[in-house]
Amino acid sequence: MTNTIFKADNITRDYKDKKKLFHAIKNISFELHAGEVISFVGPNGAGKTTLIKSISNYLVPTSGQVEVEGVDLIKYPRKARKKMGIVFGGDRGFYYGATARENLEFFARVVGVKERNIKSGVQEALKTVNLVDVAEKKVSAYSKGMLQRLHIARGLVNHPKILMLDEPTAGLDIESVISIRQLVKRIASEKRGIILTSHNMSDIESLADRIFLIGGGMIHFEGSIQEVKKFAGVENNASLADAYLAVADQLKRRQV
Repeated sequence: MTNTIFKADNITRDYKDKKKLFHAIKNISFELHAGEVISFVGPNGAGKTTLIKSISNYLVPTSGQVEVEGVDLIKYPRKARKKMGIVFGGDRGFYYGATARENLEFFARVVGVKERNIKSGVQEALKTVNLVDVAEKKVSAYSKGMLQRLHIARGLVNHPKILMLDEPTAGLDIESVISIRQLVKRIASEKRGIILTSHNMSDIESLADRIFLIGGGMIHFEGSIQEVKKFAGVENNASLADAYLAVADQLKRRQV
């Protein structure tokens, strides 16, 4: 696949624990292409959260390089972050006494969208997530599913080429889950690259083009869903959850 829009090269993040140095993540490299959805799968403590924070400028890696459409994230974080949308979701992150449109206009200014482009950018984001008809409602009146779509709209107000989605369907009913999955597929079809993290294997199986198995802060396998199943030694008709369970203990035992 061509058209690389995001590249991580040998990302390492070290911590000190009781004066002992350890690697939360070590030498992780990968690329993301336009229109592609990738996902990192591993047990708790595998390094997924540290990795996502390190490649989105919430943490500075101890070493390594991140390029966002050719812009060095470490050297030019403000410029690079303008090309990214970060969506953490959940019940927090909005002003509940303000309308959805007012919230998005505020956050568009926060991420540096030019004033002349804010109204059109917010309207486009609202259209993308199907919230135009309720844009003037206060966020306090939103359901969990509507709120999650508003989070995604917040990540889209600066027209990013790369969207990072953290647990986009957590706590949602089945209709909202299906709606969010359809939305993610539509966003990817617009030639945006998506980095997805989720504990819901069905989300990943439905959405991810490539999966990275991570354990002990390192990538141990990369491939399509069918390639992951082959690596795990399960049947082709097995679920991704079955494949993960087949290698989960192995990933837990892997140490940096």
